Amino acid sequence: MLPDIDLATASRASLELAIAQACSQPAGMALTAYLSACHLRLSALCEQAQDFEAALHHYRRFHQLSLQDRVSTLLDRAALLQGLHELIVQSKGLGVGLCLVALEVDRAAHGPDEQTQLADLLRRQCRPEDLIACQGRGSGHGLLLVLSDVDLASARKVCERVRSAWPKQSAGGSLSMGLSAWRGPADELTRLLERAESALTAAQRGGGNCLRSGSA
Repeated sequence: MLPDIDLATASRASLELAIAQACSQPAGMALTAYLSACHLRLSALCEQAQDFEAALHHYRRFHQLSLQDRVSTLLDRAALLQGLHELIVQSKGLGVGLCLVALEVDRAAHGPDEQTQLADLLRRQCRPEDLIACQGRGSGHGLLLVLSDVDLASARKVCERVRSAWPKQSAGGSLSMGLSAWRGPADELTRLLERAESALTAAQRGGGNCLRSGSA
């Protein structure tokens, strides 16, 4: 049985104890939902106490747990936009970075198997909390990747690692990638997405097999 705790009034210490006790319970949807709620509340309490490192840790754990039932399924564009919105709200409070990548295979013939292979590669190369979604543009087989708590330089390293690993997994073709970074509270979600997709288009028109950064 999961610990009975009132999230609205529970202290930081009691929440941490409840999480420790719950982790000894059998895995299942109820446990995942319980832990997810506890970590989200803990993140808010830590932020109120200006313990931003702990707040970010608990938010990451909440995000991982909330995505567990979607790991094997690609998000659609709408779900990704909602996830982006939540991450940007959190980023504003904690002052962390966030980057968005639009990527697509450089070849004339695309198929669902190719998209699945690319998604599998991203899951291996990236972290559980990074969001992966169908791009919903062009050929319909491109993907979008959200890298949370990273700056532009770190995101470039992740992109180049993915691009280098793709030929070893695929039957052919290279990757074009467009990268954009969230610029702070004055930036807009739609502009973040537009910069990444415009950079992808520029990479494809330039011959493909490269990474471009959006600057508009």
